[in-house]
Parts: sequence; structure tokens; C-alpha cells
Amino acid sequence: MRKLSVILIIGLIVGGQLFAAGTTEAQAVYPTKDITVEIFSSQGGGTDTWCRFLSPLMEEELGVSIVPSNLPGANGGTAAQKIWNAKHDGYQVLGASETSMFFGSNGVAPTAENWHFFIAAGSGGVIGVNKDSPYQTIEDLIAAAKANPGSITIGNSGTGKGWHLKAVSLEKAANVKFKHVPYNGSGPAITALLSKEVQAVSASTGEISEYIRAGMIRPLVITEVEGETFDGWDGIVPAAADLYPAGVFYFENMFQWLGFMLPIDTPKEAVDVFERAFQKAMEDPRTKEFAKSQSANIFALSGEEAKKLALNMEAVNWWMAYELGIAKNNPEKAGIPRP
Repeated sequence: MRKLSVILIIGLIVGGQLFAAGTTEAQAVYPTKDITVEIFSSQGGGTDTWCRFLSPLMEEELGVSIVPSNLPGANGGTAAQKIWNAKHDGYQVLGASETSMFFGSNGVAPTAENWHFFIAAGSGGVIGVNKDSPYQTIEDLIAAAKANPGSITIGNSGTGKGWHLKAVSLEKAANVKFKHVPYNGSGPAITALLSKEVQAVSASTGEISEYIRAGMIRPLVITEVEGETFDGWDGIVPAAADLYPAGVFYFENMFQWLGFMLPIDTPKEAVDVFERAFQKAMEDPRTKEFAKSQSANIFALSGEEAKKLALNMEAVNWWMAYELGIAKNNPEKAGIPRP
């Protein structure tokens, strides 16, 4: 009898342990392991800089490590497809920018309706030249392009991406012809300018502000509707919309944003936890200081607000790219309404 009782007690203990283990596993909440962020552009650009800045702040809330890595290629499509083809469990995140709004027009990855967006911040666009350039103003650069069409080389972060379209918008508005030189991200494009491989670069103010402060790059024009000032630079750099009003629509409706994306069918629990960590990082005082150093505006959008912005921006950018002759696909055929 005593032997049977011992067996029963042992059985109850073992059974309880198994039940407890099963309960713990069932109740385990996201995240329980490290998260990977595949940044879809090269090191040194705005997307890379912001994703790497936000990751450790979000780690403080998530309690696990966020491991960023760079996977440029196919205008962001290489990394996007890797995330899309991976398990949609919240552990594989896309480090992205407004370039993702061109996925459909370039035919490289799923369109905006298929993603959750976490939009952190963004900087204005700028066209700058090397400090040794003979072009002191944007008017000088435009005059040279008119005198010798196709002779002025302007580097960008990739054909069909935002900074390429900004330069094309200026080109159309000023009625000139540039030679556009694509790179795998703004980082390599800026390096090409510094090494005088190209004569100018189209990038974000945040990406080249440190080079302006150091006196290495001369900003000629802000490819937006308002001019901008820089530390270490005298006066206001003029807005392209003021100088070349024919391009106002393009300068106003295409802007940079930087952040993260998750596939739309990621479990809601994981999306909610990731969103809380993202918003907490955006509220951190360190983020405000970082944005200032990057000449960036803070958006801090997620959920329905971010999705609404993304869908509208996709329509605007796709139609812009199509009308400028850059988009590979027709937005009308893809069911994208004209904005």
C-alpha cells in the first residue's frame, strides 16, 4: 500500500511539472528570443542609421536583443522578399524607408496593403556638391546642365527610389538633362561624391548634414517646398519649389520616412508588443536629440495612422514615378487609384 502511495505521489509531482511546463510554454509571450532586422539598404544611409539607433532603445522594452544587418539590392526588394518568405512571427523585421512605397512600381516586393508600418522620422531632400566643385549655387549647376545636356552626374540611392525621383523632379522642373548614377543606398552615393566619382548627390539632409558641418559638402538646393538651415552653414539653402515651381507637386508630395515593417499576417500579439516598444522608443528624450542631429522630423506613426499614410504615399509615388517615366509597372493596371 505504501509503495502504491509513493508511486501516486511521484506521478502527481511529475504530472504537475509537465502541466506547469506546458502552461508556461502556452503562456509564453512575444518575444522569447532575439529579433532580426534586415535593413534593405547599405550602411551609412538614413534607413541604416535610424534602425540602428532605435533598436537598442526598443530592446529596453522588449527584453531581448534586436540584431540589425544590411541586405541591400533590388531597390529594397532583396531584404523585403527575405522577410516575406520567412515565418511571419514577428522575429524577422524589415528595416525600411519610403522606398518601400515603390515596391509595386518596380515590381520587387509585396505592396503596401501587405505590411504593418512603424514610421519613425524623416529628413528633407537635398542636392549637394563636393566642396571643391566649381558650382556655387543650384543655378550654376542647372546652367552647366543646359550647356551640356547629360554631362552633370548626380548620384542617388538607387534607380526608381525617392532621391532619384527628387533629382528627376528637379530635372523636369528646370527643363534640363542630368546623368543619374545609382548606388546601393545613400551611403555609397555620398562616398562617390566625396571621392569625386560624381559631381553631385541627391540624398537626405540628415544623411549629409555632418559633411556639411565639416565643410566637405556644399548644399545647393533643398528638394522640398521649404528651404533649410544647417549648423556650420551660413544662410538658408533655398527650396527647389520656390526656384522651379513647375515641380511643386513632386517636391511637396514625396518625402522621406524611416522605420520598420512587418508582414500583415504577423500575429496581433506580436505586432502590439513591437508597436509598444517602438512608441516608447519614439517618446524617449534621446530620440528627440538624435532627430535634431539628423535634421529630421519625428513622425512616430504606427497602426492605422501609419497604414493610411503608407497607402496614400504609395499611390502618390507610384503615379509620380509613372508620369516621370521611371516606374516599371502601370499603377492603373495594378488597381492603384490616382491620388
